[in-house]
Amino acid sequence: MIEDLHISVPLSEVPEAQVGNYFTLSRMPGEFLIIQKPDNTFYFLCSRECDIVRICESFDWYIVSKDAFNDRLSIGIGLADKESIDGEVYRVQDEATLSLWRDILRFTFDSDFVRRFFPYNTRFKGKMRIDGALCFYIHDYYPTRCKGIAVEDRKTSNLVFRFKEGQQAALVAKIFSLCIARMPFYKEKAANAVLIPIPAATRERNAARFARFCSLLSRRLKIVDGFRATWIREDREQMKGTHGLDKLSNLIFHPVYFQGRDVFLVDDIVSTGENFTQMKRRLMQLGANSVTGLFLERTVKMGKE
Repeated sequence: MIEDLHISVPLSEVPEAQVGNYFTLSRMPGEFLIIQKPDNTFYFLCSRECDIVRICESFDWYIVSKDAFNDRLSIGIGLADKESIDGEVYRVQDEATLSLWRDILRFTFDSDFVRRFFPYNTRFKGKMRIDGALCFYIHDYYPTRCKGIAVEDRKTSNLVFRFKEGQQAALVAKIFSLCIARMPFYKEKAANAVLIPIPAATRERNAARFARFCSLLSRRLKIVDGFRATWIREDREQMKGTHGLDKLSNLIFHPVYFQGRDVFLVDDIVSTGENFTQMKRRLMQLGANSVTGLFLERTVKMGKE
């Protein structure tokens, strides 16, 4: 067995809050190799007796995928915290095992072979102003009817469809938290901020899409959860992409959640910006201090499809 725990980066480069976790690892059972990447992803291969979930939770890392590699080992990928480093943490049987495990992880996750059809970007791709408000988005979105869309762009479509269906709330919350936490607007407004989603068309869709997501993201950002800032009085038809219609007529607003606060207004996709504009104006009319838009994806306008 390679002697005790090995960390491939100096402890001086490890965030102070995480140092104790590395020492805790030295007492955990089982063999494991964790490769941390500078883009906030990490890969792991571990023996079945290794409690990799507990290890990752101690660092506030989120496991995206964990599968059986064979009858003795588990393999997976996840998102580290914003202070992630480029290095390895491992305790394995010998150098030959370490070399083999490295090759397995690099082939699985650093090559073109992708096990899960989701993107793991943890920085905002771009920003824009809608009705004077600063807005940020993580991915470009190409409608599925468009031809010749690259594989990476199909990944973003896959993620947003799963999110709309009420799946992958924890993954999307983790991605948003990493994107938001490193931005200057977050540092300036966090103490007075509230997270509010742009409501879906029906109560059922709204709850499935945003209830758990808002709870997880607001907890990670340590801001107020404003999921209940609006209530859908009655379901309405889907109006995404339409113009000139009142898209808030079926909503009841509860200003107690946002009066005098800086609102982080979040949605899955921004296309025309009309939904955002109407929500932003109503929130400001009812006493919000400011509104910042946060979107998972921005629809790319195509000349010819």
